[in-house]
Amino acid sequence: MMSEDMAEKKLRGSGGYAIATVTDQEQKMANLGGPELFLAGIGRLSQDRFIKYFCNKCEREFEGSPTLTYENPNEDLGEGVTLVEKGEYKCRACNATIAQYRKFEAPSQLPPPSLQKTSQPAAVQAPAPVEGFVSIQSLVGMAAYDSEAMLVGRVEEVGLRRTGGKAQITIKIASASGEKKEHQWDGISKIGDIILLQSAAKSAAGKCVSCGAQNEPDAQFCEECGAKLS
Repeated sequence: MMSEDMAEKKLRGSGGYAIATVTDQEQKMANLGGPELFLAGIGRLSQDRFIKYFCNKCEREFEGSPTLTYENPNEDLGEGVTLVEKGEYKCRACNATIAQYRKFEAPSQLPPPSLQKTSQPAAVQAPAPVEGFVSIQSLVGMAAYDSEAMLVGRVEEVGLRRTGGKAQITIKIASASGEKKEHQWDGISKIGDIILLQSAAKSAAGKCVSCGAQNEPDAQFCEECGAKLS
């Protein structure tokens, strides 16, 4: 029988989704900004917590839990942040990845010394939004994660991108392989100890193809140039 503080929830991943029982606290961890919940935000769950899962590659649903493999690299990522665990849920039938997760430990997350030996590291969560004035230059060097809590890279530059006579703030993020990609300011979901980027679908919703302005997701016409939004 399910515990009163547990509920069955749909948890999305990059290659499918799972239905599992989670606590209220785990639901908060799984919420990376938006209405959907993500398995990456929670991290490791025991097999008996899974009801079923769906694999995008197999295009079918399976009863029970996907296969979980994980390791504890304890890799120093700089600025006091340590990657303490990384794991991957895979389909039992085709071995395709259903979801990945990473767990980090940072100075601000460390428990009191008396509890450090027994406390478990927390899965990366959506950062608390920064209140008040934020210096744009302070973002340089900050780690950026996508909507599934996967590390995208670190902010290398912040600047202006001029398009059609208009200027918009963009951030240039460099991945570990050295690949650089620009992200518009309105593609940022939250800023805290880390930068959390919006999902590609959410960033595209309401964006005007004529002038590049970002509108509300349900807007019919662009507030900047008046063009009809598709």
